[in-house]
Amino acid sequence: MKTIERMREWFQENIVNRKVIFFAVIFTAWVALLFGAYTSPKRQVYTQEQLMTKRSFSNGTGEIEITSQTYSPKTGIIVLEIETSDMTSSVERGIDPNRLEWKLYSPNPSSETSMEVIPVSDKKISVIIRNVPKNFGVFAMDIKNKSVKLNDVNVDISSSSDEDKTKSKTTAGEDTVQFFVATQNDKLKTKTIKNISREDFALAEIKKEKDFQKGQKKQLNDAIKKIKDSISDDENTKVSYQEEAKYLTGDDLTNNQKNIDTVDTSIQNKNEQIATASDNVSKVNERITALEKKEKAIKNGTFEFSNAIQTIKMK
Repeated sequence: MKTIERMREWFQENIVNRKVIFFAVIFTAWVALLFGAYTSPKRQVYTQEQLMTKRSFSNGTGEIEITSQTYSPKTGIIVLEIETSDMTSSVERGIDPNRLEWKLYSPNPSSETSMEVIPVSDKKISVIIRNVPKNFGVFAMDIKNKSVKLNDVNVDISSSSDEDKTKSKTTAGEDTVQFFVATQNDKLKTKTIKNISREDFALAEIKKEKDFQKGQKKQLNDAIKKIKDSISDDENTKVSYQEEAKYLTGDDLTNNQKNIDTVDTSIQNKNEQIATASDNVSKVNERITALEKKEKAIKNGTFEFSNAIQTIKMK
């Protein structure tokens, strides 16, 4: 308490020094805020629209979604997990990786920074940005889809005026989407990532898919058990109606028979559900077997990936 009293007396007696100290404290705080704003990688504010992780090509050829984004400051690596959907075909599939053209930009480009595009499975692509500088702030990634949309293909003979109209309808950028990978985005998770290969990505995806299929199999088998239990209840109900029928006549007997017919229909429908579920279990087993075969081939080095890895330098 005596120390505080002495300080108060000193400030009261030394007005000029008091003002100098107060000014120094305020000035130091202002400089600290200014320096923090200048050096902070998050000083640039991006809108939710810019940070969206799912975009569709405006020409209707497909869509791309970044399902996961991870940054490893320790090793200078960013990993993006991407899923694509092709809309140029009636078959449900991903966009052909050979039809995609990639570009990487940064406000502070580095000649050492590069991006690897690694096709992993039909719909999934992994992207690795290497040699990421500390406090990189943001990367912009352009993806151009060169897939042909058959609706835009004209096999008729046209006049020169028709050709001019067709050209005027073409809009630049319809085949390109842009994503921002920014430290400001909460979806960019921080985690230490070691040097990883295409095989590592493929094996990780196979594990996820196997776990999913095993979950599907368990769900289907549980459903079959529940339906069988329900059929057992229906059969007991049917027996009860049949016992009651011995002592019924007229309308009561007719209504009782309707109830029996309803139970029979229910049992038939449930048996059909069991048949469908059992068929699906067989399909899931086939998928699991195929995944395990692919997993084994990747591990022993005999698996051949259908698409090459692309390496893109910073623009």
